[in-house]
Amino acid sequence: MIPKETIEEIRARCNIVEVVGAYLPELRRRGSTYKCNCPFHKEKTPSFTVNDARQIFHCFGCGAGGDVFRFVMDYEKVDFITAVNVLAERVGVEIKYEGGAPEKGGNKDVLFKLHTEAAAFYHRMLLDSPEGAEARRYLEERDLPPKIIKEFQIGYAPNGWDELLTRAVKKGYTAEQLEAAGLVVPSDRGGKTSHYDRFRNRVMFPICDQMGRVIGFSGRIMNKAEKGAKYVNSPETLLFHKNRVLYAFDKARKPIVESRQAIVVEGQIDAIRCHQAGLGNVVASQGTALTENHARLIKRYADEVVLVLDADAAGVKAALASSEIFIANELSVRVVTLPEKEDPDSLIKKSGADALKKLIGDAQSALDFLIDAFRQQENMETEAGHMRVVEAVINLINQCPSASRRDPMIHSAADRLNISPLALSQDLRRAQRQQRPVPPRDGAVQNTVVPKKKYPRQETALLELLVHYYGEVHPLVHDFLPPFLLTDPTCKKLVEILMLDPPETLTGAFHEFDEETQKVIAQIQVEESRTIDNETTPIELAQRYILLFWKRHLEHEQKALAQRTDISNEERFKESSRLRHDLLKLSGDWAKALPMLETRLHSEIDF
Repeated sequence: MIPKETIEEIRARCNIVEVVGAYLPELRRRGSTYKCNCPFHKEKTPSFTVNDARQIFHCFGCGAGGDVFRFVMDYEKVDFITAVNVLAERVGVEIKYEGGAPEKGGNKDVLFKLHTEAAAFYHRMLLDSPEGAEARRYLEERDLPPKIIKEFQIGYAPNGWDELLTRAVKKGYTAEQLEAAGLVVPSDRGGKTSHYDRFRNRVMFPICDQMGRVIGFSGRIMNKAEKGAKYVNSPETLLFHKNRVLYAFDKARKPIVESRQAIVVEGQIDAIRCHQAGLGNVVASQGTALTENHARLIKRYADEVVLVLDADAAGVKAALASSEIFIANELSVRVVTLPEKEDPDSLIKKSGADALKKLIGDAQSALDFLIDAFRQQENMETEAGHMRVVEAVINLINQCPSASRRDPMIHSAADRLNISPLALSQDLRRAQRQQRPVPPRDGAVQNTVVPKKKYPRQETALLELLVHYYGEVHPLVHDFLPPFLLTDPTCKKLVEILMLDPPETLTGAFHEFDEETQKVIAQIQVEESRTIDNETTPIELAQRYILLFWKRHLEHEQKALAQRTDISNEERFKESSRLRHDLLKLSGDWAKALPMLETRLHSEIDF
């Protein structure tokens, strides 16, 4: 357990605007709050709101909300303890666990520590061990100086079968934890399970998350004649998901934000060489296919992607596939055509950084790159060849969700293909109609998006009043609104809490509530009640809600009375008359309704 005092110290040191802004650079002040597009669902109009005064975030589009810990949990996809550790590291708070640190727990905190220590071990083996001599010669031949080796914490995995395993076990880690981290591999021999190091006799490149924490490795062979894969990467683990990670992104994030441009290369050494040459906004795909998760990651920080992939057939194919993904995520895409048999590393070493910078500056649009690539493959003089190029162009333009961006693409493509923009537009609309999903037949299962849970607007508005005007509204609600008059269980629970304690209680114990309750707390705290105006005071508005909830309750009693069979007609008439009389009082102003409320509260409601 982490002591509550430690959690509160971390919360106090973490300004939610600064934390969220580090993840979402587009966060901007809008009046008394900060807003940007929500990172948890797709939207065009910003509804993700951060309240600096109350240290809360809430999205009015999807309902996500909470405090600084909840944001890290939702964004990083981690549990509460891991989020606390992430923020503690950010603000320099040392966590001392009650009952001892969870070293044996096998959770993400343990895996982060394992990766940190493994990276340090590999780095030491490269710099200091006799076994690392070949790796040092290899990196020297690749012209990677000590400063760069240290900056990227490049290392060496020794050739032994259990070098890392033995050292980690001595430090108190288990083989199962090392296996969960992807650092060792299980082996069954003679019915007995043992483990051996996954990485052996390889130059090691630590792979970091956006915050610079090591989450995986890529190990490269040094001798082309050596058997085995050129690269061995960490497997999928709790920390490492290759379709979400880009190499060097932690170092490139700030330059990407400043330039609003991300340059994507293929290999780790390509990326390292670019950073050494002053191109700080470069990341590497590590030889894997770029995915929609990669596109979403870059979209948070940049408006444009420049793809610098190999000039061979595989590189062209990858560039075209990646362009579609990035365009679909509303990023501008340009593609660099490298000289034959060159990659960014070799080009910079041979011709200097300016040669690559010029190619990047002159990079053509993804659309022009596609047309040029297909013209080399197809005979444009034939009808069939021309048709295949047009189809490829339509498919690319069709990925773009923005009509304003599609229009210039249509005109540019039409000009290059010698057809009219009107004809290309008509073919594009036909392709879009053909792609529309066919409605399922009766009985077919439909994939539906789970809608955001809706809470009674009047009840959340009352909670807003209690939070923002507690001193004025609390006495009224306490004296005249029994919690059972509220229909939503979450709203009822929060009103009951606020009857006993001030609003600060909700944020002070925020992480102790369930996720749905956290969302409601965030919603009612992030903005002041929008129903308040210059002509209506908080007290008057609270009175209106109290009367409304009483009216709703009595109308429900009316319906229940009409269905009762256990009373006489005379009793039914008397009770019905009393309900009508009380409802009439509720239709007037507060002063007229007050005597009736006091009578009901004192004579009928058992607290």
